[in-house]
Amino acid sequence: MTKAASLQRTRFELTQDDALYPELLALRGISPRLIYGLGKEDALGQGVAIIGARNATSYGRRIARLVASWAADLGLVVYSGGARGCDQAAHQGALEAGGSTVAVMGCGADIVYPSRAEKLLDEITQKGAVISEYVWQTPPMKYRFRERNRLIAALSDLVIVVEARLPSGTLSTVHHALELGVPVAAVPGSILCLESAAPNRLISEGAFPICCRDDLALACSFSEARTGLSELYKSFEVNSDFESESHAGKIFAALQSMPALPDDLVQDLGLSLEEVLEVLGHFEVQGRVIRHPDGRYGHGEGGRLL
Repeated sequence: MTKAASLQRTRFELTQDDALYPELLALRGISPRLIYGLGKEDALGQGVAIIGARNATSYGRRIARLVASWAADLGLVVYSGGARGCDQAAHQGALEAGGSTVAVMGCGADIVYPSRAEKLLDEITQKGAVISEYVWQTPPMKYRFRERNRLIAALSDLVIVVEARLPSGTLSTVHHALELGVPVAAVPGSILCLESAAPNRLISEGAFPICCRDDLALACSFSEARTGLSELYKSFEVNSDFESESHAGKIFAALQSMPALPDDLVQDLGLSLEEVLEVLGHFEVQGRVIRHPDGRYGHGEGGRLL
């Protein structure tokens, strides 16, 4: 059963002419005439989408919270769909880290859905917003949740998949992201776990792998919709052994003229072998470099440093 939310005093409506209407929506051609919301009307800032299975494992829920806390540390808004499982865990992780989060609904923003999510949705309106492109009191319908997935993708600078089976409704958000030119990242999991099948497949096809906070910052810095995200990466405290952006730039530039062995890069650039191999590993997964049979690395088909 659904019921009307009680936070009527926090209602807002953003028109396309409003200064707070997200610029990304217009740039990506996804511009609802009105965005209906509860909470902070200035909450729709630069951020990442963290999505995944409703029937998430304990690993999936834990990781969704963790990745959301990393995003909050970077000052990014966490977008998700408010559904049980990974979505709700992502919202909780952002809130627990003192960050902002936005739940994009497939019903009216004043409808509590799922019905047991009232407490969480109330907390979200305190530090972020619950929004919808559907008019107040619009009931939840399955097709509306598929439609709202394109809005989640359009609002985000990066879409991160935590857990999902194959096939999965979660992948509709990925499909919209790829159509809109929004980069996709994924969290790897066990090959024995069905819920990790989709993220593992996405990584094998070129999605950014997210295994630590540095990976998230790196994925944001290489985002094709970066709009300032690289500046966040520069200010982010990474491991002292891996200053990824400066090292990555040097290594990528060195490979521009001709392929090279890791040892050659160590000698030419004055970096440690560990630093060179870590950067090359990230680039190889992303398709920006390829490893030749003789051990040399060169630019791949997707090889351009943004």
